[in-house]
This record gives sequence, structure tokens and C-alpha cells, in this order.
Amino acid sequence: MPRHVHFVGSIPLASTEDVFHHLTTTFPTQILRIPDGETGKRNGFVAWQKGIFEGSNIRVKSHTPADKEPRIPSFSTPSTTLSPSYDTFALDSYKTFCRLRDQGIIPHGIRFQVSLPTPVNVICCVVHPEDQVRAEPLYEAALLSSLRRIQDTIPHHDLAIQLDLAIEFALLEFSQLDTQPEWKPPFITDPWFAPLKEGLIERILRVAGYVDEDVEMGFHLCYGDAGHMHFIQPKDTKLLVEMANRISDGVCVDREINWIHMPVPIERTDEEYFAPLKDLRLRGETELALGLAHAKDKEGTEKRIEVARRFVNEFAVATECGMGRMGEEEFESVMGILADGSG
Repeated sequence: MPRHVHFVGSIPLASTEDVFHHLTTTFPTQILRIPDGETGKRNGFVAWQKGIFEGSNIRVKSHTPADKEPRIPSFSTPSTTLSPSYDTFALDSYKTFCRLRDQGIIPHGIRFQVSLPTPVNVICCVVHPEDQVRAEPLYEAALLSSLRRIQDTIPHHDLAIQLDLAIEFALLEFSQLDTQPEWKPPFITDPWFAPLKEGLIERILRVAGYVDEDVEMGFHLCYGDAGHMHFIQPKDTKLLVEMANRISDGVCVDREINWIHMPVPIERTDEEYFAPLKDLRLRGETELALGLAHAKDKEGTEKRIEVARRFVNEFAVATECGMGRMGEEEFESVMGILADGSG
């Protein structure tokens, strides 16, 4: 049976302390890293980043037809101090992490995991299309400043950084359609750069290059979870495998990639979905985590594990995405299924 359990990020509990208690109690030996649960306003992925553009002349999306109207010129002063605040939350949560470890609640050896979206996710989801080109370098610099402060403050042997890639797959999947659907999620707009795939890879690798070599690093490849629905259903794992291989090939050989996480939809127990995994070219140190555990579907989860093992021998188990939007019953169900699936 798979051994490790990987947690993507958000957990539907009231506080970071509750998250640390619950995960380490339920999985005393199966987790290598522990996130703070992205509690409170952070449980909606990057939606909370809208607020950092207040006071700037960067217009944010309203997710209404008004987003298609020409931008109203602004004479306000552009903000030169965008503050994504990922560092503020991480450093506060790390204090709780250390306290609970000192109390023996968090075992020594478990790393504190900080999940960060790549800038494309924030720019595409939050910023008005007419301001995306201008906003991207400003936001990227601000996010990298947050990352730098995290790495300068938290001892590297305690730290793991996960880069969340969701909008990347939305943009790629919709670009491959012969005919665009009449409706698609309002947070998805046309890309502001070309060529698309090469531009995405370049941006992913650029951010990854700022993670220090002795800090663990992984990638969460995602198809979204708004309303517990994907923005588009993946046909199979082919695109996931291609992007994982491009990332693995592109990251500097002097630094490790410690894990790559991929989603598995609840209805996919067929070989066709998993078959492209045979072409995965992960480095020796990289652990694959498959998001195949689904609430109230123990039998299906066991089947997905069984089918996946026909194509990859070793992998950690996980959910498809963060769990922050789950209800209590759904959360407890999937936690039990993860515990069973990790042996």
C-alpha cells in the first residue's frame, strides 16, 4: 500500500493549531510535511489577494460583464508596496508549529509546508485583463519578496515550499479546444503572453529558481475545486505528465524536486486515465502524490490506487485539491479514507 499522505494546503478547521493537532494525531507516521491549513480568509485559494491591490491603479476583476468594458483611466498613484502577506501568515503559523513540536505534538522531522500560488494564478483570477501585463512584474516581485522573508526567517531544515499550479492547466486546456464553450469560469481570461505553454513553463521555472537549494520544494498540479468542480475535466494524465516532465527537466539539476502532486477525478477508475503515467520522468528524489482519495468513496479510492499501481510503483496518497471548502462530514470521511489508504 502507499505509505505517505500529502496535504495540498487548505483544511476546513477553525485554526492553525487545530490543523496541526488533527493531522499529526490522525497521521502520526505518514506525513513528511504539514501545512497550516490556510484557515480563515485564505481557504478560497487566491481570491483573498484582491485586497492587496486597493490603493493602487491596478483594476481588479468584478467577475461581472463589466470586466469586458474598457478600463476607466485612473490617476491614483501605483502601489509600489504590494504585500501578498503569505510571509506574515507563514511566520505566524511557524511559531505555532514550533510550540507544538516542543510540546511533543508535532513529531521532530516533519517540515512546515508553505503553499504559494505562481503569479499567473493571481494575475489571471484577480486582475482586470487590461492591467495584467502591467501588474504581473509588480506582483511577482512582491511574492518573491514574501518568499525571501519566509526563507530568511524559517530554518531551511524545517521548511518546504509548494508551488500551486491551477490556472496554468485551465489556460492550457481551454487553448486546446477547437471551439470555445459559451461559458467558462469567469476567473479565466485570455492569456496576456504567447506562446502559451512556453510562457507558462518559463514563469514556473523562474519562481522555482528563487526557492533555496536546501529548502524542500514541490508542485501541486491542479484542475480547480470551485464548487467541488473542475474548470474542465481532464481527459487523462497526459498534460499533467507533460508539464511534470517539463518542470523536472527545467529545474536546476543542483536542487531537488521533492514531490509532484496530480489530481485524479472521482469517476476515473479506468486505465485510460492513468496510462500516461508510464511516461513520467521524475527524478530519483521526487515522490509522486496522487489526489485519488475522495470523500464517501472508500471502494472507489481503493480501485484508483489499484489501477494507478499498474503504471507507477510508488506514490503518496492525497486529495485532488485543498480541503478548505469541505463540510465537516465530508472532511472526516476523506480523512478516514486517507488513513486507510496509507496503510
